[in-house]
Amino acid sequence: MAGRAGLGEAGRDTDADWRRLAETEPYWAVLSNPDFKRDALREDTLEDFYASGRPQIAHSAAGLARLIDAPLEVRTALDFGCGVGRLTEAMTAYADEVVGYDIAPGMLQAARTRPLGAKINYVDSLPDGPFDWINSAIVFQHIPPQRGLKLLEALLGRLRPGGVASLQFTVSREAHLKRPLLKRLIRQIVPEAPGVMSMYDYDFSAILHRLNQNGIQKMMLETTNHGGYHGVLILGRREAASPSGAH
Repeated sequence: MAGRAGLGEAGRDTDADWRRLAETEPYWAVLSNPDFKRDALREDTLEDFYASGRPQIAHSAAGLARLIDAPLEVRTALDFGCGVGRLTEAMTAYADEVVGYDIAPGMLQAARTRPLGAKINYVDSLPDGPFDWINSAIVFQHIPPQRGLKLLEALLGRLRPGGVASLQFTVSREAHLKRPLLKRLIRQIVPEAPGVMSMYDYDFSAILHRLNQNGIQKMMLETTNHGGYHGVLILGRREAASPSGAH
């Protein structure tokens, strides 16, 4: 399961990978469709790219509305790993103020050039918050679990009591996507150059433990499948007061 050799190179600098991808293929790195490669990208396909974020966020917002038994209307929201702002832009339909956080300057530069760029605060340092809604999709799957779980704790610490979260993780993969032991060992000895998109599987019990410890007791789960990488979308609400002993 998560963190064990074979489901990713635990010591790999995935931030360097993401920055390199932002320089070369900022849109394809978010959605791996050949139409979004730089040499194929057109104005209409770019709009298709951003339009694809609206139903995804609408789906999460509808689920969160069912969870809290009220329409999702918040003051502040954070999109963790916002990339070029595909989901961040869609979040503006539900939040008064939206912050998009990413570590890749190339991604943030592209996001800021968008028509909604001036209405969204794009940052390269994780903001303090607190936030009423924290979203992250197809992001943690590219972060080694040991580091990703610490980032999850940091995010949950920035979620306001009574706030909601929509978080996606990959937890398993089909057999043909598992790298053979020999190739895993070679990649650990001779790492590939920056710009590789790595995939990591998380231990769901480790995720659940951190959610519970940070006051998220009520949640809904949906399964996800990205080309044989199976995951879960977690829709949760932080209790107004954290349970005794939580930290």
